[in-house]
Amino acid sequence: MFNKIFIISLITLSFMLSGCNSDSEGESRLETQVMLDKRNYEGVISKLANRDIKTQEDNLALGAAYMGRAGLSLSDLVKVVSKSGDNENAFGSFISSIEDATKNSKSPLTDLNKATQHYENVVGDKCTDGTTLSDSESDLCIFKGLTQIMGSATTISYIANDIGKVFNSDGEVDNKLQASACAMQYAIDGSTGTNCNVKELSEITFASGLTYREVEVTVNEEKFEYLLSGISTVITKGYCRTDDFTTRVDNKTSVEDNNNFHVCPINEDANASELTTGAIIADALNKGIDSVGVAADDDMQEDINEFKSEVLASSGKSGSDTITEEDIVNYLNEQNK
Repeated sequence: MFNKIFIISLITLSFMLSGCNSDSEGESRLETQVMLDKRNYEGVISKLANRDIKTQEDNLALGAAYMGRAGLSLSDLVKVVSKSGDNENAFGSFISSIEDATKNSKSPLTDLNKATQHYENVVGDKCTDGTTLSDSESDLCIFKGLTQIMGSATTISYIANDIGKVFNSDGEVDNKLQASACAMQYAIDGSTGTNCNVKELSEITFASGLTYREVEVTVNEEKFEYLLSGISTVITKGYCRTDDFTTRVDNKTSVEDNNNFHVCPINEDANASELTTGAIIADALNKGIDSVGVAADDDMQEDINEFKSEVLASSGKSGSDTITEEDIVNYLNEQNK
């Protein structure tokens, strides 16, 4: 599998540098590639992101740059997928590796979404609409799919204190992950598990103008706050005052007026699509696996299917089913026993 994706990366990079119409354009593309090789992702984004009209090569370079800024270069991702495929718990190993890679990124989910969009600007819907793909399009579908799967893993890392404790130990419980699964189930149907207690607090409105239901979940006497929107929990990071996102801190005990701080939604824009935990994980995982699947050889397909099968097995489903938010809840509970 590693050799397959490594070859794909070389093909894709060649595709990026092909089709030069002039010496100056060739020099510009080579300069971009050198920046990517040196992991100067900010330089690539600064150079290309604000162009009114972007070429295919621009979109490919920006896709790689946003992935890199999220925490993983294309070559890094190749190594992570290869390593995960050799692990007994493939998806758990993948999540743990992604958490390590993205922990220093300021906005990994946003960057991964942008990377996916730039790949889509080149390949469109061809990864899933049944269109016969060229070799270069197949390569891009694999990278697009892995980027989406990476988004699922990043989201799961947000809802636990220590993913490594869950997937790489002898069954040690992560209270936050258990509380997160409990909050997700409560949002879906109002039920709670036997190992948690949910307390409805109040509706709160943030500086974005968006209003959420706030709940407090207790697991093993440890309390966690969550925000609910419809039948989903929203993705949060740190704590902030409701009237000012710039007050965001990692731990509200670090500020004096901590009674005025609440768990803080990642989404700061009322016009942006809401980032909800279960939906992001399920949607990105399903689409990512589909995108990879149309271009994968037999060995790669077997490894990628392990990711999906591990999640569905917790709900007693087969690998051909679509993953739902409840499947995600069941999977998290199963892993965190």
